[in-house]
Amino acid sequence: MASPSSSHRQEPAPAPEEATRDWAELPRDALLTVLHKLGHVDILMGVALVCGPWARAAREEPELWRRVDLRLHGRRLITPRRVNSMAREAVRRAAGQCQAFWAEGALDHSVISRLGNTSALSLKSLRLISCDWIYDTPLALTITKFTLLEELELSNYRADFPKTCTAAGKACPLLKRLRLSSERFVKHSQVPADGEAAAIATTMPGLQSLQLFAKRLTNGGLAAILDGCPLLESLDIRHCFNIVMNDELCARCSLVEMLRHPHDPTDDYDLEFSSPDMDYPWVRMTPQTEYYDEWEFSSR
Repeated sequence: MASPSSSHRQEPAPAPEEATRDWAELPRDALLTVLHKLGHVDILMGVALVCGPWARAAREEPELWRRVDLRLHGRRLITPRRVNSMAREAVRRAAGQCQAFWAEGALDHSVISRLGNTSALSLKSLRLISCDWIYDTPLALTITKFTLLEELELSNYRADFPKTCTAAGKACPLLKRLRLSSERFVKHSQVPADGEAAAIATTMPGLQSLQLFAKRLTNGGLAAILDGCPLLESLDIRHCFNIVMNDELCARCSLVEMLRHPHDPTDDYDLEFSSPDMDYPWVRMTPQTEYYDEWEFSSR
């Protein structure tokens, strides 16, 4: 039998329902912390849909755009027009304070030209991946504006960039890290192979880290780099199958602290690449040639 006191025991009052968080009321410092954790592609494509304060902070805070990362990370459905639109907007929001600009996809040179006009005195890192509409000659002219550049990457291009390497080596005395990567090694004896290597060897004595993935340089080109870059600490020449690591070259490369040989595993390589073609019978058309052929066909 229940005691009289227990029969009158009151049930605890239900906890008050937690108020729904109003993201628009976040303090500015907290909001910027959240935005810093998002990728720039996500910010440009979606953050304005959250609320007005988020959109204003994303537009009006140059600190958020000092290190721009527009790598797509597998987003295949972003159109070339959208890629360029996002890149131009990112450069604008940086307000001349951009220190690092990383982009991937169908970027054209107008974006890099605008970056050179606005952030020439602040840019320290430029990484361009699969930007097939950026060419050697115009990039060589623009790269000379980035005199504080410490890192340069030109990856997954079909063409080489000897003029850009020469210009960067002469105009960017602080350059320490260089990455030139092709998507696929193509063995073609009639195509000059050591243009980039010669440019690196003659203009970049302060280089400390160099990756040449799936490039066509030869033993002579590599030897020139070892002569011209005495401070080199890291050298990656995986998939550079024109290089024959004989005893002499191995002895010279032994002075480099971190060395990756042409046939070394690629498990940790962070970009897409294809199996090498060791007997390619013709030279690929450049993207520009493909574009005009397609335009002429569609205009008939």
